[in-house]
Amino acid sequence: MRTLFFALAAVAVLACSPVSAQQATPPLHSAGGPAHGAAPQGRVGLLIEQMRAGGLVLVIRHERTEIPSREDDYTRPANDCTAQRNLSVAGLAGSQETGVALRALGIPVTTVISSPMCRATETARFMFGSYSVEPRLIHHNPDVPGDMERAGETFAEILRSLPPIAGNTALIGHAANIARATGLRLAEGEIGVVRVAADGSFTVVGQVLGSDLGPLARMALSPAP
Repeated sequence: MRTLFFALAAVAVLACSPVSAQQATPPLHSAGGPAHGAAPQGRVGLLIEQMRAGGLVLVIRHERTEIPSREDDYTRPANDCTAQRNLSVAGLAGSQETGVALRALGIPVTTVISSPMCRATETARFMFGSYSVEPRLIHHNPDVPGDMERAGETFAEILRSLPPIAGNTALIGHAANIARATGLRLAEGEIGVVRVAADGSFTVVGQVLGSDLGPLARMALSPAP
């Protein structure tokens, strides 16, 4: 009986032991795609294939924010995180998870441009690592009449002026300026996919949540034997 007790105790200790870093964080495979290299299927699969081909703009609303949260104080600098609504822990984790999924699926993002507000720059940093700040992508000031329209028009101008690149460009902004510019109604952390023509006109290709990419990314990271 004593032997059985100690054997069970040893198993419990092993079960609770921390996993090594190598086991917890498997390397990203460069062969993005589901198991056995098959092309992903369905609406999300088609969107992934289009993003893999490059030449698109990923219009991203910042990730999930704290609830309840402080209001934005526009009298303070845009990078003062103590004076605005910030990402929650779930938002930070979601940003990182979406970045892992994009890389696992072989979706190239070569240029990342963010609003200067902390919830946008943190989304950019945790999702992609490096980024540049575009002050004109800032959230509109609700206390200034007409500023929402101004923010939407500015977002559209920036979108039209993006140079063509081999990979994809990510623009990280806010619900109102994205909606005014593109018509996309994005949840926090959601990605809108836009194609910009040579004449500056643009069309919405689709939209996708990071959680939609997760199952296919997992198959790419850990293909079936």
